[in-house]
Amino acid sequence: MKISKKDLTEKIRNCGLKPTSQRIAILLQLLSRRDHPSADAVYQSLKDEYPSLSLNTIYMNLESFAEKGIITKINVLHQSARFDGDISSHHHFVCVRCKKIIDLHNMKIPKIKIPKELKTAKVYFHQLRINGICEDCSN
Repeated sequence: MKISKKDLTEKIRNCGLKPTSQRIAILLQLLSRRDHPSADAVYQSLKDEYPSLSLNTIYMNLESFAEKGIITKINVLHQSARFDGDISSHHHFVCVRCKKIIDLHNMKIPKIKIPKELKTAKVYFHQLRINGICEDCSN
């Protein structure tokens, strides 16, 4: 699916942020990928086209996008955060060797009973992360 800059501008504006050219480029880069990149990987992809763009700017914008709910932040095994442009309901498999993240769509998990200590809590989001060794690393 082709993502238009007009759609990205509207998405950024709708979450209360100013749609700068850098923000649009960062979000476009993330939404065009399926590999759950780190802020550094997004930076490496954009640094030639946007030489004044810093790694910190990318990280802060990705954090803002995640806080606003237009992307998902995935913390992988206590290393740098990775980001997912696919905000549909899905889970992840994380390889503990190569750190590859694989989307798991249409996966049914049993209903989770909320512990009595959280009886008044409201759960808005849940996500299962399965850690293991991927097929490539198993061979």
